[in-house]
Amino acid sequence: MKNITPQLLAFATASALAFLSGVTSSSAQTVATVPTGVVTVTIAAGTGTVRTLSVISMPLLSSSTSVVGQVTGRITSLGAATITNTNGGWQASQLSNPSSPHLIKITSGSAIGRTFLISTLAANTADTITIDPEEAGFINLTTQGIATGLSGDTYEIIPCDTLLSAFGTPASTGILGGSTAGTADNIQMLVSGAWRQYYYSTSASAWLRVGPNTNSNSLPIRPDAAVMVNRLGNTPITLSVFGKVPAHSRKALIRNSGTTFVSNSWPVDVTLLNSGISSTTGWATGTAATADIVQFQVIGAWRQYYHNGTQWLRVGPNTVSDSVVVPAGSAVMISKKGVASGASTLSQIMPYTL
Repeated sequence: MKNITPQLLAFATASALAFLSGVTSSSAQTVATVPTGVVTVTIAAGTGTVRTLSVISMPLLSSSTSVVGQVTGRITSLGAATITNTNGGWQASQLSNPSSPHLIKITSGSAIGRTFLISTLAANTADTITIDPEEAGFINLTTQGIATGLSGDTYEIIPCDTLLSAFGTPASTGILGGSTAGTADNIQMLVSGAWRQYYYSTSASAWLRVGPNTNSNSLPIRPDAAVMVNRLGNTPITLSVFGKVPAHSRKALIRNSGTTFVSNSWPVDVTLLNSGISSTTGWATGTAATADIVQFQVIGAWRQYYHNGTQWLRVGPNTVSDSVVVPAGSAVMISKKGVASGASTLSQIMPYTL
């Protein structure tokens, strides 16, 4: 996510509108090539003394232009947590550099749409990467139907945003920094199943995690994740997400118990009916008391929804909510009532045709 110049913004907006105009989750459109464009995400203003909460995500994908080796290629072999391309030719440790994290996305076969964060703890070699330990704790790559060998499934390597690249500094984006978290805008993220809070420290000139005050400039923000921004500053901020439109279906991991914060990873609105959430393996349907819950912001307020086995309903009034929209650039919080370990897969098809 980057702030871009007014000239580039105008060009990118025209490109995006050429693609996005009329594209909704209920009617697929066809375009000749994978388009690039911009989605603007607004962080609502606080009052200077009272915070306003905004939920945002980054639905467009960056292109990697500085990676040495094959940014796209074929997977020749797998380990439980490793992916190998014998012809990769990657620069050692470049893909696992903590200050510039990367993702690897499967772009063919039955696992198409799966996107893994490349570990910054295990250095990549010329031909092998290791996926992030958190995701490796949920999934064994050798059991995902990924084909290997001379006709192996294909992949794409994509840069991953960080706190610093996404939200910048007070001078570059207008984010409110401070000497303490209490005087600054706060960003909340779900990391390893727990909520963590961050702020831009004007004393350290860096993003810090609240509590341990560790430097968090390089904290990855995945395109299928989301963040909550508690804005104290009294003006809104518009961030411009510039990049490629997702060109494959999506598969994201949903924890089998507890909370998962999942972005609307498309640059178009998606309805609850077409979100695919209720088709996730193990999704509990029933009443508001027994079913798994989806909640997100609607007109600035949190609303909760559940599926009764036939349709989506809003908790409370029990109004039919199949057509309720999850806007582009926003996210949903999924609460699973079960106690099972591990994770299941949320599968979504593209709401447009390329």
